[in-house]
Amino acid sequence: DGAVRIWRNYSIDRKLELVTSLQALTDMLPSTRGSGLVIDWEQESGMLLASGDVRIIRVWDTQRELRLQDIPTGADSCVTSLACDSVGRSLLIAGCGDGSVRLYDRRLGPQECRVMTLREHQGWVVKVHLQKGGDGNIISGSVAGDVKFWDPRFTESVNTINTVQSLTSLEVHEQAEVLACGSSNQIISVYNLAGDNLSTIKYHDGFMGQRIGPISCMAMHPHR
Repeated sequence: DGAVRIWRNYSIDRKLELVTSLQALTDMLPSTRGSGLVIDWEQESGMLLASGDVRIIRVWDTQRELRLQDIPTGADSCVTSLACDSVGRSLLIAGCGDGSVRLYDRRLGPQECRVMTLREHQGWVVKVHLQKGGDGNIISGSVAGDVKFWDPRFTESVNTINTVQSLTSLEVHEQAEVLACGSSNQIISVYNLAGDNLSTIKYHDGFMGQRIGPISCMAMHPHR
């Protein structure tokens, strides 16, 4: 429905509290295979990016419950993943359903803000991630299982690793140089950034652990 709700004390029993809610997007485009509402939340600044089955990226200041900016995507397909620069907060990255990865500069006007389009993926972009630090790469993965590393200064990828088939979820650790790839084939594979397979997870914990289902969403512990 395009609504976002923000909660506090979510890890404390009986103290869960709704802080605020807002209509992040309106007038989403009807689609037979759409991405719905896609968000990226930055805890430190309270900045929220929202897009999906629309032709804009909307930037919110959740501390003030204020819409800051609407950025035209310039794409004919839906936005499937969002990321932002946590330092300068001016670089926005969007992965799209047509396989493109698009870079935007918030400091520029609506017609000039799309500064680069990266086109090497052949299918739906599952995830885009910007590594922290001044020399951090952009990491993107598509449903075909190809994970590409990009230097933001160039339009060609600097490295590609082939992971699981039918990739449905991709997560990159903020501190350690590892990434996890989840598949609709009920497998999670963990790789280092050189492309070496470190481990494969097929079952839940325990002696009688059942096989895990198709992977739709994953998250890395921030430190472990």
